[in-house]
This record gives sequence, C-alpha cells and structure tokens, in this order.
Amino acid sequence: MNRLIGYTRDLSGGSGTQADVDALAGAGARRVFTDIESADVRMRPGLRDCLALLETGDVLVVPSAAALSHTVAHFLATVDALARRGVGFRSLAEPALCTGDVADPAEVFAALESLRRRLTSLQTRAGMASAASEGRRPGRPTVMTPERIAMAVELRNLGRPITHIARVLGVSANAVKRALGATAETPVTVRRGDLAE
Repeated sequence: MNRLIGYTRDLSGGSGTQADVDALAGAGARRVFTDIESADVRMRPGLRDCLALLETGDVLVVPSAAALSHTVAHFLATVDALARRGVGFRSLAEPALCTGDVADPAEVFAALESLRRRLTSLQTRAGMASAASEGRRPGRPTVMTPERIAMAVELRNLGRPITHIARVLGVSANAVKRALGATAETPVTVRRGDLAE
C-alpha cells in the first residue's frame, strides 16, 4: 500500500502535539495518531490504534524515536516487530534509525545513544514533576533531622568547629554548614521554637 502513517505523543507535558502533527503531515503522512503526555507509556491508545492500522508496505513515520518509545529496548522491539510485518519505519529527526536505508553503523549507534539520553531525560523530568505534584521534593533526603540540627546549634554555640560537630553527628561538614546556614567561622543562634519538632 505504501502509505505513510504518522504517530506522535506530547513529550514535554503540555506543549501539545500540533507542531509534530504538522511536520508529519508535511512529510506525507496520510493519517496521524497522537497520545497525550499523561497517558501511561505502556498503554497508549493512539499508538495501539496506529500499530493496528499498519499493513504490509506501509511506513510508520514519527517526528523522533522518543515519540514512539519510552526505552531503547522498546524502540528496538517495536521496529523489529514492524519489520517482521513488512512495515517500514522513518524518524524525521534521526535518519540513521530509519529502516530500508543503508546507514553507517557508527551513525546508528550514535543515534541510539542520543535516543537513550533523551528518554532518560524525559523520564527524569516526568519523575520530578510527579514528585512535585505530590508535594515531595525530588532528590536525596537531607541527613540533618530536626534533632541533629538542634544538636548542631547547641554545639556551635559552645564554640565547637563544624568538623567536630559533623563527626559527633555522623554527617559531612557540608551538611552541617547547609543546616546551620552559616560559614565555619560564624556562630549561629537558633531558638528551639524555630526548629520543627
């Protein structure tokens, strides 16, 4: 049939897919399927419908491989499954990943590594956004509990150096400095009422 069928999804959370849809239509896609960013990457109805429509001789065209897959392994498995069905694959952003073209293996590996980095970045941003929406602060939790902060303040007010306080508390000197909000030379006075219980 030699139809170009397009697929994309909202990768950046809220920017939409219209620019991708326009690019795919401009590349000759007769029909374009889309999924919203919040859709579960394993259960994307637009991708499911798109893959079901494809027939032998068709070509799936995407703006980038990241739009198709959430991992490199998923990307490779999807393109392999398409090839076994006689369906081609084309990425507008990564020509080295298109099927049917003879590409330099170094270009293919470079494109796959770029895809891996992009997908990792997307997953990290999605995780941070999810944590923020739940009121959690992303990253490693602080080692300085309210009790440790109170002890650090008392020891600092007694004139103990930051390195001594860190050793007593079993944390790094930088953690103590950050918690006290002062340099090693400046004593800090914090009332107990200012600390969380």
